[in-house]
Amino acid sequence: MEVTSFLEGWRRASLSNEVLEHTINLAVSVWLMIKLGPVSEQEGPWRRLRWREGSLQDCIHEHFNKKPSLNLDGIRLPRSFNAWSIEKIGGVEIEFTDNLDDHLFLSEDNSGMKVQIFHHANFLQHFQSSMFPEGLLAETLDTLKLVFPQSEFGRLGGFKCKRRKFLENLWLKSREREIDTSLGSCGTLQAEARRIEKFNFWRDRLIVLKQAYDEKTPSSLPQWWYDRRNRVVWSTFWIAILVLVLSVAFGIVQCVQGGIQASKA
Repeated sequence: MEVTSFLEGWRRASLSNEVLEHTINLAVSVWLMIKLGPVSEQEGPWRRLRWREGSLQDCIHEHFNKKPSLNLDGIRLPRSFNAWSIEKIGGVEIEFTDNLDDHLFLSEDNSGMKVQIFHHANFLQHFQSSMFPEGLLAETLDTLKLVFPQSEFGRLGGFKCKRRKFLENLWLKSREREIDTSLGSCGTLQAEARRIEKFNFWRDRLIVLKQAYDEKTPSSLPQWWYDRRNRVVWSTFWIAILVLVLSVAFGIVQCVQGGIQASKA
């Protein structure tokens, strides 16, 4: 708590000092992985915590302790709901963030939908402080186990799990920041732990993300191939494609045979 007292003391003493304010904001972002201050237009829709009065701890607790407000009826988080399916089937691009407050935040612009993932699994596992509400960091880690389950994205002995390559490609795409490579190796949520009512701090954002995922319909052949959420629809589509291909192939064969017969005549 010495760090908190130091920051709050300087804040009260020189609140109008813009340089000092930026320094304090930077210190908090490094210490607690939360960005403070107003959001500039260049930063887009991303979030910053406004600390105007009171203690920093009270500000953080008040911000994260808001009760979920969205209806959870019909929301399921199956084992197939993970980073790979969110991007490949749901059409939502995965981006990593160093700001805890941006975690699971879904945005949309002309280029499509993007979801921010707070990737610092080691921080969530080992940071101990009353600065955060009780259970927040543990629940955040659970969301990483949900989105990047070790059974899909980790390693088994010397072998990579089937989605490991996808995760490694995400790391390569995020060269501008140092990604926590323990992501994908921090466990897997079992069925009971995946129930939406088990989440409190991140429930609303999970609901928004899952609804966007459920509402997405395939728009390309690769998406139709990967999207097996509805096995009946998937089977019907590919049977129709197979029939079409066979019909075209049969038609081509008949045309060739007809041409050969005509040339012989």
